[in-house]
Amino acid sequence: MAKSILKNSFSLCRNLNSPDKFGIDAIGCLTDNPNLYFYYVIDGHGGCPNSDILVKNFQAYVLSLKDTFTQLNNTAQDIQNFFKSLIENFYIEHRGKLRPAAMSILMVIFSPTQIYSAHLGDCRLGKINNKQQINWITYPHNLAMSLNSHTDPQNIEIALRSSIQDNIVTKSFNTRKLKPLSLMTFDIDKTATYILASDGFWKLPENEIKTIIYSNKLSKDSLLFDDISLWGISFI
Repeated sequence: MAKSILKNSFSLCRNLNSPDKFGIDAIGCLTDNPNLYFYYVIDGHGGCPNSDILVKNFQAYVLSLKDTFTQLNNTAQDIQNFFKSLIENFYIEHRGKLRPAAMSILMVIFSPTQIYSAHLGDCRLGKINNKQQINWITYPHNLAMSLNSHTDPQNIEIALRSSIQDNIVTKSFNTRKLKPLSLMTFDIDKTATYILASDGFWKLPENEIKTIIYSNKLSKDSLLFDDISLWGISFI
């Protein structure tokens, strides 16, 4: 049973106020399946009008799938089909509407032995191991990543945080054209804490990331320059 493997989950979402910003970050989950947990984070693109509405509509749409998720089988094919159906049907409902709204999405389903992820844009899945080392598992769909795709992993992380192209998203969800999800499957590491995060969080200094994850809150000294959405999840 999935309920028996979950040790802890916490969420954090902070949105900054700005007169020229249209997007918001958001989080959500579905947990009524006896074998699976579904979590997601969203980053509505601040430069695109109506992105905040698109984000809120996505949250409402996911909640409407509660019964569907409760009956979802714990197989790789069914889980991947769930991701694809979710994003395709949400796109069909909003096709041609709210333009030019756009958002980055990361969706993750945890089973007792596997992790399934699906993403569009620059939200990321990562983990902190029992030696407090951070490893980002998925990579963002942005221009900095495209220009550094053949760079070694350590230098890629530097480029993703310091390049002038790190905020140019190349493959996000919008209502003009549906782009294919990036789907991945991993073995679960029950000694690690998993992180689902928008770029406002994963671009923070590593020490601040650890402080927030281990304290389950922002410190009074946290300096945020962007909205953040975050799930931290650990297992028995």
